[in-house]
Amino acid sequence: MTKFAVAFHDTDTAARIASLLRESGYDVIRTCSSADEVRRTFRLIQDGILIAGVRLRNRSLDEVAADLNEHVEILCLCRPDQFSQISSEKIFRQAMPVTKSVLIAWADMLEQLHYQRIPRRPQSDRQMISKAKELIMEQKQMDETEAHRYLQHLSMNLGLPMAKVAERIIKEDSQK
Repeated sequence: MTKFAVAFHDTDTAARIASLLRESGYDVIRTCSSADEVRRTFRLIQDGILIAGVRLRNRSLDEVAADLNEHVEILCLCRPDQFSQISSEKIFRQAMPVTKSVLIAWADMLEQLHYQRIPRRPQSDRQMISKAKELIMEQKQMDETEAHRYLQHLSMNLGLPMAKVAERIIKEDSQK
């Protein structure tokens, strides 16, 4: 499932938008009010969808977009007279106020676009990662999310793809 983050200078606006998305079944993992919070969020999840205002507490959305990787889709909700403040071509724009149906239509479209742009692992790698997560869950008494993060952490620390780390975990377990 695609992860969503909502970021507005006004925390009430962020909470309302996040609530509308959650009511419609979207996975909103965080509401943010600063560029630093947005960067930390996408450093953690690596890809997803950002719905934001034209300006956050300490930076413009253009500046935030420049800091995010190409696997983050961005929708700016703002007044039409603020559209000129956005120069990045990777930012979609929608005039505020926005109805729930329009917001959900955007979320659907961005989710489809995001899914098409994200590189997918081969089935064999996904199966190996899944098996390694199961082993981690058993050995370390973790749930699936924790096991996935643990595997990601190992991958980053070792400088190896997750599939290679998963392969090592499975190999070590079979040698026990």
